[in-house]
Amino acid sequence: MPKNEYRDEWDDVWMDINMDLYAPAPEVTVIEVEKKGVGRPMAEPGDITDITSTGRKRAAMLYPIFENMKCEWAGLKFAGGGVEPIIGCDNHIIQPTKGPDKGDRHHGPDKNVINNSPGNVHRICSPCHNRYHAKNNRYYTGPRPPAGEPWLPDPQYGECKPHDPDTKATPEEIEENEKYWAKNKKLLTEIDTKD
Repeated sequence: MPKNEYRDEWDDVWMDINMDLYAPAPEVTVIEVEKKGVGRPMAEPGDITDITSTGRKRAAMLYPIFENMKCEWAGLKFAGGGVEPIIGCDNHIIQPTKGPDKGDRHHGPDKNVINNSPGNVHRICSPCHNRYHAKNNRYYTGPRPPAGEPWLPDPQYGECKPHDPDTKATPEEIEENEKYWAKNKKLLTEIDTKD
């Protein structure tokens, strides 16, 4: 590069080092994962033998529960979607380990566990999880559909609303909700949160 009156020797050193950034990139080598044996390709839903386990394992990788994480439904007015969205808890903290504060991963309103899209998987506390299923399980009729097909509430029961992550419940609504569930604990017995 020709010298000009404003450049000094440090400019030349800087240019020698940094002008390589503007040089054309060398030929890119594409590594084909299957041929090199690195990992295993993700199976298509129809090829999975244990769809529930596989879907939940994928969700665990995509949506980790961190230590002292706040329930994602805390304080929400229409949490979880479905026919009867619930009012979220009063700021419960969840943990990644077993115990009374263990966090749950909830698929819904589409209960197809292969549907791990944002907005369909939620990291929530056990009370919110149990309350949602107590209110909404009855709307999911029939057996679990084949892999890859959505499992939404039966339309005869009403509109399946999406999860609303924005609308907050008032402190009074949260307090009333907690009172309701304290009086109706029997609704939470024998709730199936796995199906």
